[in-house]
Amino acid sequence: MMFKPITDDDVLSSIDKLAGDGFCLSADVLSSLPKLSHADRRRALHRAVSRGLVIERRGPDGRAHVAIASEGWRQLRAA
Repeated sequence: MMFKPITDDDVLSSIDKLAGDGFCLSADVLSSLPKLSHADRRRALHRAVSRGLVIERRGPDGRAHVAIASEGWRQLRAA
């Protein structure tokens, strides 16, 4: 049985639900994505970062935080 892959829109909408136009923990985003393997969820988030749709930064606590970039907002509004 094949599962539907996690798309960029899935990643963007989960960040939008969690943080709106701010930053949220990438661990929270990973847990809110569809329940495929952890590697699939990490891969989908990294793919969105490498395409310039999501900004990834390290916080003062050393944990990774993500936010939607301007290109990501354009894609989210177009969908």
